[in-house]
Amino acid sequence: MEEELLDRSRGCMLGLAVGDALGMPVEGLTGDQIRECLGEVREMVAPDQDHFHCGLGPGQYTDDTEQTLLLAETIIEAGFFDVERFAVKLADWGRCWTMDPSLNRGVGWTSKTAIQDMLRDRPWQETGLSTPTCGSAMRTAPIGLVYHCSLDLVSRYADQQSLPTHSSAAARAGSIAVAVGVALSLLGFSPVKVLEMASTFSDRVNREFAHRLLMVKELLDLEPPEALAEIGTSPMVAETVPAAFYCHLKFEPEEALITAASSGGDTDSIASIAGALAGASQGTAWIPDRWLACLEESGRIEQVATDLASVASRICHEI
Repeated sequence: MEEELLDRSRGCMLGLAVGDALGMPVEGLTGDQIRECLGEVREMVAPDQDHFHCGLGPGQYTDDTEQTLLLAETIIEAGFFDVERFAVKLADWGRCWTMDPSLNRGVGWTSKTAIQDMLRDRPWQETGLSTPTCGSAMRTAPIGLVYHCSLDLVSRYADQQSLPTHSSAAARAGSIAVAVGVALSLLGFSPVKVLEMASTFSDRVNREFAHRLLMVKELLDLEPPEALAEIGTSPMVAETVPAAFYCHLKFEPEEALITAASSGGDTDSIASIAGALAGASQGTAWIPDRWLACLEESGRIEQVATDLASVASRICHEI
């Protein structure tokens, strides 16, 4: 197993999780509200008592990381991506927070509705909703890590993993863009080239999303608040994913996540996607010790990343 591949796989998964945990306590707030309360989100903090994540503490992650780990562990257990297995894994996870609502860490309406349909024995091919939100894009990084040696496979499986919950063309395109972005970052391509290729592959599914993603290049000279206001930071995939790519292109990794978490809106998803891209590109060295020290289940996340790298090594030798 190549050491660089292993380090970038770990960087991707840890970067995703620290971004999620950093953005968690301010998810849903506006940028102005975040600036008034915290200035910038530079540290792992607990949400306010009236926040919907109030049951979580500093360094704990949301359903963004939970779903990413579900996808990763599905691949590790089978030795390859299997959408049938993934749908079963989603349903089993949903059964847990359906029986105990305290285990629900902010599952979005689209994913929640689709998974509840699976629990009613509806086939996964019919459960995906056409809402253009980012719930499948935020979890797709493991596809890019494992299948990085074939962008066609990355695109195909990123699309497939979206379908059980998110069937809209925009959501599927967003999933493809993030997975392709992770794969190309892992391979050492420049951030601008990563953006361009992610747009090209997502264009096969949804041209409007691809155009909005490519638009990020035109906004890099603007001040971040102005650029992010232009892009948008809502849970809509055509805002969340371009916002994450913008942060990745504009800043060095630590500042990219701080900007993403401080931008308002869907802060945990934007920061987690930005963290996945940064980690796949630069490995683990950039991740601050102060973030890793309180990151929930960091050992589990690192082991999953190690196992993904092993699967990737085998698959790439077979292709």
